[in-house]
Amino acid sequence: MLLIVLLLNGSIILAQTALTNYGNLKVHNNGQIGFHIDVINDGDSVENEGFAGFYNQNNPLSFSGLNQMNFENFEVDVEDDLNLFTSIGVNEEVFFTNGRINTPRINPDVKFKFLNDNIYSGEGNNEHVDGYAQFNGDFEFSFPIGDDFEIKPLIIDNYNNSITYAAAYFKEDPNVPTTFTNSFDTSSFQPSLDVISTVEFWYFDGFKDLDLTLTWTSSSNISLTANNLTDLRIAGWDDIQKIWVNLGNTSTTGDLNNGTITSRIPNTNDYKIYTIASILKAGNEIVVYNGMTPDGDGLNDTLIIRGIEALPGNQLYIYNRWGRLVYQKDNYDNSFSGIANENATIKSDKELAAGTYYYVLKLPEQEDLAGYFYINR
Repeated sequence: MLLIVLLLNGSIILAQTALTNYGNLKVHNNGQIGFHIDVINDGDSVENEGFAGFYNQNNPLSFSGLNQMNFENFEVDVEDDLNLFTSIGVNEEVFFTNGRINTPRINPDVKFKFLNDNIYSGEGNNEHVDGYAQFNGDFEFSFPIGDDFEIKPLIIDNYNNSITYAAAYFKEDPNVPTTFTNSFDTSSFQPSLDVISTVEFWYFDGFKDLDLTLTWTSSSNISLTANNLTDLRIAGWDDIQKIWVNLGNTSTTGDLNNGTITSRIPNTNDYKIYTIASILKAGNEIVVYNGMTPDGDGLNDTLIIRGIEALPGNQLYIYNRWGRLVYQKDNYDNSFSGIANENATIKSDKELAAGTYYYVLKLPEQEDLAGYFYINR
């Protein structure tokens, strides 16, 4: 029977509906305690040893109060879920036996915390953290996070182990998130991207560089984003520029129904919202933007040709209004910033004047594209 508890310098009030700790409830080494009703921790109980669990097969349970509680080993076996209104931390092992651990999505400060490289088992679609999870440790970690009754882990590896990380999964359209004050417009993205998922997104709070892995299942509808895995990318929302950024694709596993995508994220503190995107969906055309403003503000500073990175072997030629070649590049990479690199009558590296310019884009095994664009200074 899980009832070995020591009370110091305070009191516990036990009613039919809740156990309220006003003192220093303490689970000692090798001790065990099972909570079958709600727990309110308004006392000083923080660090506990031994084993603790929440158990109820008929009703949901909750943990609330002024202070967080940490346990050595922890089990949740609550048919209708354990709801956290105050954080709980675990130092050793977590057992997801039955039911989810819910945290309020409107309050990211409340988290279920995996401390000190602790491990967990039993996770699944009905057993995971539905809300915000936190991790501290040294090794690869898969956040057992989900939304409603579907688990969608986010995995980190090769990271700075002195940092605390937090994550949550949202099975909702980034354009209309329900618990964020701003939206994440999927029509606003870097030209190298083509389709941003409107099915789901992840919140991740990190720092510096790490390997980030996102997962998908059949409910992710990845086939609406790309026709093959090589076109997939991780995209991060830049909240300053209000644009989705292409964060790359180091590797993928699985197929369009179930799989993972991993990329090395150079600076995770630049982003908090992530999802899966594609660079060029089969059947889409190359798009040459018809204007550029090379003023150094980070917006439209170069001539953008959306989808060009999917067509190696291309050649770009740019002419002025007199038909003189002013710029040429093999394997164009969206780098033309209004500086000439061709034509003996125009000094190489010279800044081209504002005005209309004409391009010819030679594509391997396709017809050439030709048109015009405007440089505005």
